[in-house]
Amino acid sequence: MAADKALMEQLTNFFSLVPIVLYTIVAIMLTIIAVFSVYDAAVLIVQLASSVNDMVNLISVINALLLTITIIVLFETVTVYFRTKHVEVRALLVAGLTGMVRHILVYNVATTDATELFAAVAVLAVLIAGIVLIKPEPQ
Repeated sequence: MAADKALMEQLTNFFSLVPIVLYTIVAIMLTIIAVFSVYDAAVLIVQLASSVNDMVNLISVINALLLTITIIVLFETVTVYFRTKHVEVRALLVAGLTGMVRHILVYNVATTDATELFAAVAVLAVLIAGIVLIKPEPQ
């Protein structure tokens, strides 16, 4: 019986390490992606300052900045997991909202099908309702 408990404890300890290892890998990848995303946004801002076609470049800059914000929010979610050992749902909803706003800004609304537009509005409404209704988690 004692051997069974020891085996179960070892299995539990092993499986509790798996999420930490995976979140560490994700944090490393998000860090690399965030650095490239900030660099890309900076390059696009420089191009915007020296460009003739401002509207196309402005949309690209906004797209790059919103992508960077989404990456930062996801990275912050991973760091909160390391501190608290649980995932903050509200942060994921904010990342989803930022992604949806980015999606709407990138694609031309005039050429979008009405069904796709309605679906995007519905997803935005659900994300906003979730952010408003979910109480912030205690620190």
